[in-house]
Amino acid sequence: MRLLLPLLTLVTVGCNQPAAAPSHVPGELPRTGEVLATVNGQNVTQSMLDAVLSTMPAEVREQLESSGQIAQLKDQIITQEVLYQEAMKQNMHEQDDVKSRLALSERDALIESLLRKAVDEQTTDEALKVWYDAHLVQFRKEQVQASHVLLKDEDEAKAVLEEVMKPGADFAAVASAKSTDPSAKTNGGDLGWFEKGRMVKEFADAAFAAEKGSIIGPVKSQFGYHVINVVDKRDAIPFEDVKETIKPQVQQEVAQKYVEDLKAAALGGDDAAAGDAAAGDAAAGDAAGKADGKAAHGTDDGHGH
Repeated sequence: MRLLLPLLTLVTVGCNQPAAAPSHVPGELPRTGEVLATVNGQNVTQSMLDAVLSTMPAEVREQLESSGQIAQLKDQIITQEVLYQEAMKQNMHEQDDVKSRLALSERDALIESLLRKAVDEQTTDEALKVWYDAHLVQFRKEQVQASHVLLKDEDEAKAVLEEVMKPGADFAAVASAKSTDPSAKTNGGDLGWFEKGRMVKEFADAAFAAEKGSIIGPVKSQFGYHVINVVDKRDAIPFEDVKETIKPQVQQEVAQKYVEDLKAAALGGDDAAAGDAAAGDAAAGDAAGKADGKAAHGTDDGHGH
């Protein structure tokens, strides 16, 4: 029995030791869901495809799906798996230069995720409205919402004016039937909201001088004779119309302030140690993303603008 005691003690001590933490495998992804292919006995799965898709903007994902290019992406992931396995087989991840590059990539991913989290949490509708109100001067632009009937002959335009002035007249229906503006066939002559500079002078002067809800004409321009329905007027672009447009700018400012606040707290206000603020601005900009451009309307399309 005395011989067994030390052995039992060793076994007990060994069982109480903490299990060794699994070593980090660089580049390894969860392999769950539908199996897309098998590479050297390893499954390439739907979760791996989803991981790649999650890094893409929503509009890019939608484009891939609608164009049938998901199959090409699957093939790329399979090719990547073949190369990844070979790199691991050759212990590329153990080389010092590769270790440094892997570490830098991990840092970049963590930093980007941190900034995006901060931006998402702080770029609320309320924050956007506060920014809009603070910059309202740049949105103070007199605008008119109008529709029109375009005709080549002045007498025809006068007749149309009489027609649309009658009680119960449907301006859009008349525009669709009689306007020489090709787009009126589908939009009833609707021009939407516009600023004065978007229209030819004669049209703009008449529309902006008219009262809201009035129908005026004929107004002669280089395109012909216009009968104009002045639907509405406003002196500023509403918040809801520009909310998505201003969002990237607000995100940029949120990210930049977040970086500056963290640096100030971490460095204890040591300006000399703070370094070049441009580096923080660049990181913030990457997290905030870029705004989508909006197509500009032409100035010579027969609408009078």
